[in-house]
Amino acid sequence: MLVRRAALVTAFALAAPALGCDGCRKDTPSGPVTVDAAPPPSPAPLDAEAPVDAGVVEDAAPAGDAAARLELGDGGAACKLVWGPEEQPFHGPATLAVDGATLLVVTNDSGRPRVRRVPVSPPAAPTKPTAAPSMSWPPCEIAGSVAYCHGRGSTVVRAPLEGAGGREVSTAAGNARLAAAQLGKDHTVVAYVQRHQTTEGPMLQAFATLDEGEAVRLSDDGAGATSLRLVPLGPDRALAVYIDARTAMVPVHARTLSVEGGRLKLGEDVVVFVGGPPERGVDFTVARAGDKSLVLLPNAKDSLAFGMAAVALAEPMREDMPAVWSMYPNGLDPAPIAATTEPSDSAYVARIRPLTRDPKSERVLELGRVDAAGAYTSLGVVETGKPVTDVDIAVDKTGAVWVVYGDTKTTWLGRWACPR
Repeated sequence: MLVRRAALVTAFALAAPALGCDGCRKDTPSGPVTVDAAPPPSPAPLDAEAPVDAGVVEDAAPAGDAAARLELGDGGAACKLVWGPEEQPFHGPATLAVDGATLLVVTNDSGRPRVRRVPVSPPAAPTKPTAAPSMSWPPCEIAGSVAYCHGRGSTVVRAPLEGAGGREVSTAAGNARLAAAQLGKDHTVVAYVQRHQTTEGPMLQAFATLDEGEAVRLSDDGAGATSLRLVPLGPDRALAVYIDARTAMVPVHARTLSVEGGRLKLGEDVVVFVGGPPERGVDFTVARAGDKSLVLLPNAKDSLAFGMAAVALAEPMREDMPAVWSMYPNGLDPAPIAATTEPSDSAYVARIRPLTRDPKSERVLELGRVDAAGAYTSLGVVETGKPVTDVDIAVDKTGAVWVVYGDTKTTWLGRWACPR
């Protein structure tokens, strides 16, 4: 069974610059590759053809005797590195999923999924790649045995995760991340952002497509959307969450998705939380802890403070849910974040934050856990000194935590034993 994490999270620059965290002291790096650089735009025009050929499958070196299954223990009070970090044989963002005894590292090769299989008991020592081609932004999204990828010309391509074939099912704003989920055993759904002309002028709105059907508007009347996520809720439903970061506030919308009569059925659109003034590249992720879905939104709490708002959602959905804040030493933009959605009392979180309050502080990769009430516990800083604009996380069958992270120049993969 393929185990899927929350959609990998980083920031993108669809939204017009908005009011930021003016009181948060943060530097504005001038170099081309920094942790708060916006991800690369889609390079192809809207009318270019999307590739529809087979996905590419790569196998990591097989595990030898020295790579027998690790007895991880409980990780102590903090996460402990047990393998890697290994530089990956590609540059760019990736999506992680677990298939039995194998970790899948999935990248977007110009509209087709490229899958690298890594044994859960990995090779004894990381190896340095001899070549590392660049993969496309944004990464593919996984829904069961199907992958959805941005193709050339901003097309959305639905293809087998491993195997031949692929078909264009829609178009999406060129730099916007996709979201996908499985609905029952026979259906998958993809959500995306499109630019539409409205009575208020051009507006980014969220849409969804069931299988290879027609597009259905996901965002409510008059509501815009700049980023979205889909998370499975049991076998037959999914949760759709989207934000609109183009205003002086960040409204967070949520609604359920299901299938009725072979068509996509939308639950009520509810504004579950309203965040403060957004940064230009604000984004978020969704975690599952116990029976709760939690929106994790790095953003300004007020004009003087920046942190991660954890919003536990109720069922049925209710407006204006409270947030539990986990503060950062300072603000940053973007603030990449990812979380797990496997059944557990709490979810693992991988997030990039400043190390100190110094405006020139380096960015670090921190692992932590968030419980069903939204309380966050740090499990330690696990990486420093590397520019990171994208991160994803997954948990394997032994309970070990895998994290893929990097930027447009280098990508790393590591495995940690963390407290359970």
